Amino acid sequence: MNIDATIISALIATFTAIVISIISNDLSKKNTLKFEERKLKQQYYIEYIQALSENMNNLDSDEATIRSNHAFNSLIIIASPKVVAALYEYNNLQINHLKYHNVENYPEKFTCALTKIVQTMRVDLYGNKKHINDGLPDIYFL
Repeated sequence: MNIDATIISALIATFTAIVISIISNDLSKKNTLKFEERKLKQQYYIEYIQALSENMNNLDSDEATIRSNHAFNSLIIIASPKVVAALYEYNNLQINHLKYHNVENYPEKFTCALTKIVQTMRVDLYGNKKHINDGLPDIYFL
């Protein structure tokens, strides 16, 4: 049985096209999943910052505090370990300040902790390779 070179070439081309199609489809799905994950994290991060800001501007509001706590708890599930560590660092600072009133240089430590949260969120979303936080000033709420 003598197979013509044209048929062999056609089979190889067909096989190559199928393999490339499968690989492209797989890469496309991975990129889509990564994009959706980043979009979801961004949504959660924005909700947390909004809830935190609302709570800071409404210290007497139980509703604002509850919303902030729920946003924090949601982040524990979706945020990167570095973001979670920054969140706990900030919350521990807040708890020590509110309960014991013994945090030295509280305004500076508060600004530093809040800035760290935002910086780690930005790195989690966009990666550090873009130097996303270069030139970012200290973060504070209005």
